[in-house]
Amino acid sequence: MRTQIILLVDERPHVREAVARPYIEAGARVEALANSAEATELLALVRPDWILVGEKQADELLLWLRDHEDRVDVPVVLLPDLQLAA
Repeated sequence: MRTQIILLVDERPHVREAVARPYIEAGARVEALANSAEATELLALVRPDWILVGEKQADELLLWLRDHEDRVDVPVVLLPDLQLAA
């Protein structure tokens, strides 16, 4: 079975760590990035199987995906800003 590639975008390091951990433990490759600029740079090179993105980063990332036909069909899951304590 092929390893799933997950792009995780959230500006909060503790959220990236907490969200990424179970996917990594399940065998996925998680690319955890802090912002949409970093994410779009990676997306130009890698096609993830799906994207997890925090609310604050979603607009810019979704606009980029819309303009790139070879990435527009990548599933995106919006992570709500739950104000988790660090």
